[in-house]
Amino acid sequence: MFQDLEYKLTSIRKFYFLEYFYILLKSVDKHSDQSDIFNYFKNLKDVYQLGESKYKKLGTVNEDLTENQLNRYRYTFNEILEEAKVYNLIISQDSNRLVISQNGKDLLQIYEEQGLNKFNENLFSLMEKTFNGFHYLVRACYIANPSMAGLLIFPIYSPPVLNLSKSQITSTKDIINYTIAVYCQLEKDISKFLKKNIPLEVANDKLLNKLKEADLISSNNNEEKFNQSFYNKILKRIRDYWLNYFLTDIYKIKLSISYFDIWSIRGKQLGIVNTTEFYPDFNGRIVYPISIITKSGKPNNVDFKLFYEYHNNEQLFIHEPDWLNFQDSFITTLYESYHDLKSSNRSYFINLTDLRDIVCYKLKISQKTFTDFLANAYQLNLIDQLKIKISLEVDKLPEETKAIYLKREPIVIDGKPRNIIAIDLKK
Repeated sequence: MFQDLEYKLTSIRKFYFLEYFYILLKSVDKHSDQSDIFNYFKNLKDVYQLGESKYKKLGTVNEDLTENQLNRYRYTFNEILEEAKVYNLIISQDSNRLVISQNGKDLLQIYEEQGLNKFNENLFSLMEKTFNGFHYLVRACYIANPSMAGLLIFPIYSPPVLNLSKSQITSTKDIINYTIAVYCQLEKDISKFLKKNIPLEVANDKLLNKLKEADLISSNNNEEKFNQSFYNKILKRIRDYWLNYFLTDIYKIKLSISYFDIWSIRGKQLGIVNTTEFYPDFNGRIVYPISIITKSGKPNNVDFKLFYEYHNNEQLFIHEPDWLNFQDSFITTLYESYHDLKSSNRSYFINLTDLRDIVCYKLKISQKTFTDFLANAYQLNLIDQLKIKISLEVDKLPEETKAIYLKREPIVIDGKPRNIIAIDLKK
């Protein structure tokens, strides 16, 4: 796809959170025996709420972990350790002893003296120098959908979303009808978000053949009932098929969806791309760049800051606007987006994370920038220096829910998590 750079896109290890590097470095700095390092790492993993998945974890783990749980912890630990060795942050002395390198000590010091953002910037340089994965990701987005500034959509339509209950899907014919409903909706999404007309009937026929070859549905009798114990497996096969189809056939990105997820979720933490599975009025996931790559030097837009220089003379700029220059745009977009959500939800207070996703997409800013700017606006609101009135409240704290994972990053203003907002024009 691109020239001059060598891409090692599948050489990263399978984990998402960049803070894992910090807790590993901290653990190796404290201990040298690998079993002691692992136990310390496991405790820090719980303290920092780093889950097994791409979501943060709520609460603390049970002290009496099952062997299965311990094995998942060990897998994560080993994946992070192996990638840290690639960057020369950790050195193995023998099969059971690890030491932190000077590079690792320097990075650890950056975290503890300058914070997570500076730590992540330095990690980015190590990753990009080794793999060039973010270069590939940003360029791939713009090439796949130039008319929409690199927006990639990954729609997911479960039967309930299409007004189909589980009780309505019992036979091969029902599965076929469900897949037809899915691909027809996907064609509409492609037209709306990608500005393309791509027929998907042939691709859907291939999907059905795969389900038949796997003996999940009947090959010769559409009226035949399928094994209901296969229901979730069939739905997962359908979902995964279309996710990979969008990635490789429509966007021409030659990665598995799992590696694409790792690069995009890490990129979100760095302010290079945004990704969310909860964009209002869309079923699925969206990914879009909030950075640009250029060979022509600094962009005319002063809101872009140089983040990295490649050996082929290209440069990566991230969108990091200054509050004073961007204040009016942010306040206007915040107010207009709030009222769009309010009209569809018919409620005075609306979900703040939904509002964040919309504003971030419209302004192409990171979630951190959104939180910083909202905090600034809220302070001006408190001293009566805004043309609007902002009310920030808490509906239900994350820890009050029964969920194991926190699927959306909280918005902390004045040291307090906020999750609902109301905005009015001043009279």
